[in-house]
Amino acid sequence: MKILQCLGLIVLSAATPAVAGRDMGQMAHMQKMDETPSAALADNDVRNVVLVVNRDGSDVSFVSMKTHETVGRVSLGEWVGPHMAMFSMDGRKVVVSGTKANKAYIIDYDRQKVTSVIDEGFGPEHFDISPDNHYVYMGNFDDGSVSVIDLTAEKEIKRLGGFAEPHNITFTPDGSKAYVANFGAHWVGVIDASRHELLKRIQMPMNLPVRANSDALLGDIHGIINVTLTRDGTYGYAADGDLGVVGIIDTRTDELVKVVPVGRNPWRAYASGDGKTMWIPNNGDNTVSVLDTRKQDVVATLDAGPDMTGVNFASGKAYVISSSTGEIFVYNLKSLIPAGRIVAGKNVVLETGATDAAGRKIYTCGSNTQTLYEIDAKTDRVVEINDVGLFPWGSHVMNGPDNYCH
Repeated sequence: MKILQCLGLIVLSAATPAVAGRDMGQMAHMQKMDETPSAALADNDVRNVVLVVNRDGSDVSFVSMKTHETVGRVSLGEWVGPHMAMFSMDGRKVVVSGTKANKAYIIDYDRQKVTSVIDEGFGPEHFDISPDNHYVYMGNFDDGSVSVIDLTAEKEIKRLGGFAEPHNITFTPDGSKAYVANFGAHWVGVIDASRHELLKRIQMPMNLPVRANSDALLGDIHGIINVTLTRDGTYGYAADGDLGVVGIIDTRTDELVKVVPVGRNPWRAYASGDGKTMWIPNNGDNTVSVLDTRKQDVVATLDAGPDMTGVNFASGKAYVISSSTGEIFVYNLKSLIPAGRIVAGKNVVLETGATDAAGRKIYTCGSNTQTLYEIDAKTDRVVEINDVGLFPWGSHVMNGPDNYCH
């Protein structure tokens, strides 16, 4: 386990050379953290652990926030390829989507044991748990369906068809509805969560500047990957990759009230902790659009990096993860100006991140280094937590404000 720090720029490995052509800044003295294992494991209360899903290891691990040690690991079997994992609302269970196995897994956290394996559709990836902890809605990406799982009975009770590569699913705060983002189309599905039925399709405006049947429309569709709600749940923001816009949905009426142009190939929207802004990484032009939720318009366009996988918020700052560069771009939330950069090292691939419940620390995975990086947002001090699993793909924190997947 290593800890390194510098001014304006943080580098996570003393052995990693500076990358030529980048503005590396002036690096301060780096020091190695004591690697002596703790004599006793930290309290592994669910509120004090980070859940890590290991895609190639077909397991999930639990890492203590206190000691930075792995305090539990649960195998899902062979060739599972888990994509996403999250704690239930009470923290007693863990739900995992097994993409390669076409199954969902329920883990009893206290016993560290798989209690149910549920057959799903093809390619289950993303899901959400209802606020009352009763249902899991899981999107089966490859067959266009959504499975309804009773979390108490730990079984599928219904499967809804007619979706186009259903990606992320988002319950409203009152649990009455769920929004299904279709990556293979340009519409959002609205599910009645009491009857588990598709109520409506919210269509994005098809105003691409091309003619019908032109080459621009014949390739793969890059539609909507998520509907991000404002902190109070009043509006939902749906970024459309092909159209280069964010559609704003009034969740009371399920009407599209405004369409805001952003950059090229927007990934999704991320809600700042204060609820004042939405941050939209544009992977087509390496920028981030900052949208004011009161004005419902873009107020800033910031330079960032390629292949952005997420945005986390803590201590008045926004942390934008650039996967392929191994960098995290940091911005001041108030001034919207750069506040430094974190560099994980050469050839490090970063995945998604999670912010702790207190809004003080961020945990992001380095998939090709089997590492979990902990960032103290107050000081930007970084701890490298090694050997968390094989190809750690994502992290989740109980009651964290910024839990998301790819």
